[in-house]
Amino acid sequence: MERSTAKFFAVLAALLLVGAAVMGVFLNVSRQSERQYRLGVNNDYEQAYYQLTDSVGNMRVNLDKARVTRNSAMMCELMMDASVSCESAAQALYKFSADGYSASALTKFVNQVGDYSAYIHSKASKGEEITQSEYAMLQKLSSTAATVQEKLAPVREGIGAGGYEFSSRLGSLNEEFSSIMNALQDGSMEYPSLIYDGPFSDGLDQKQAKTLTGGEITPEQGAKIISEKLGSAGISGVTYSGEGNSHFKTYLYTIQDDHGSGDVQLAANGGAIVQFTFNCESGEENSFDAKENAVEFVSALGYENMVPVWSAESDGIIYMNLCFEQDGAVIYPDMVKVKINAADGHVIGCETLSYLFNHTQRSLDRPALSAEDISSRKYGELETESVRLAVIPTPGGGERLAYEVYGTAQGEKFFVYADPDTGEEVRVLMVVDGEQGELLI
Repeated sequence: MERSTAKFFAVLAALLLVGAAVMGVFLNVSRQSERQYRLGVNNDYEQAYYQLTDSVGNMRVNLDKARVTRNSAMMCELMMDASVSCESAAQALYKFSADGYSASALTKFVNQVGDYSAYIHSKASKGEEITQSEYAMLQKLSSTAATVQEKLAPVREGIGAGGYEFSSRLGSLNEEFSSIMNALQDGSMEYPSLIYDGPFSDGLDQKQAKTLTGGEITPEQGAKIISEKLGSAGISGVTYSGEGNSHFKTYLYTIQDDHGSGDVQLAANGGAIVQFTFNCESGEENSFDAKENAVEFVSALGYENMVPVWSAESDGIIYMNLCFEQDGAVIYPDMVKVKINAADGHVIGCETLSYLFNHTQRSLDRPALSAEDISSRKYGELETESVRLAVIPTPGGGERLAYEVYGTAQGEKFFVYADPDTGEEVRVLMVVDGEQGELLI
């Protein structure tokens, strides 16, 4: 009997050990599954939150742009873009509301802006006048969108810093949304029945570089061209390192100068310098003219008649865009980008792709209106500060002549591009503060 009892307890102990092991494996799998689930939930919420904040930002920008246009076609374009942004924001908010978050007030606001944008779009498309009260409503909606952006910002910053988890801080997120809703409950949403770069700095629409002529050179000839063109910058050594072929065939080189080392990319056809960068330490601070340094440098590379059109400074680097000037007009497609060390004025980077793809001598028609005529026109609330002729790119790879009108409206900076014969707006850009300095959208 004793043997049977001992045997029973031995079997029972073994079963308990096996059960504990199985339970341990099960719990470990459960914990892993839970972590994977939480990670998936957080990723979904983060994606939705980024979509929401980006959409609200785009919505606000288009509402702001509407303040400086009185052109029906331009108003239609801006209101269409605003409507698309509203729809995108609503889709992101659905993710939160479907999972139990209280986002009704914010959803209502987004829908109201979308409805009002559609209302203004309908009027503009029919050629009907947009009244002062309707412009005032657009401004009010823009101001509220700015408040929403401000309220949404802390959560986005927390996500970016890696310190915000939606699945473990549900109450905190509800508090964020509650503060947003409270900011919107002021009766201001009643309605009638209801993007570091300067102008045109991106986009290479041309498929073939217009300036690459003269036949293919050898790597040895390329090294000589670099020594000649960058000699004034103190280049002491040029070493060939291989070939590249992203946009077209290029030769790659490493260089040395008094500031450090760098890399140069040269077009194999014709030998134009495409881009380069220096890996150098900051020099001693001294006074210098960044625009003058940039113009002199690109001139030494062979890019003449270039004028600075935009600059911004971030983290000790001055970013500057220069464009070709012809007959008093700034040719935006013919752009060269330059980076300058803000401490000592040394050029530490350059990129010329836009110029190489687009530059050609153009035949510019004489405008029917003068710059003085344009200056005397009213573009909504814009207080004009400067006017100049410009050739700007158009969708599909084309170009057109326009007057560039720069000014401010209630502290915000805008560029309005006007038809040189009629004075009507053809494009509106707004200056916004970005993480890397001022940007244009």
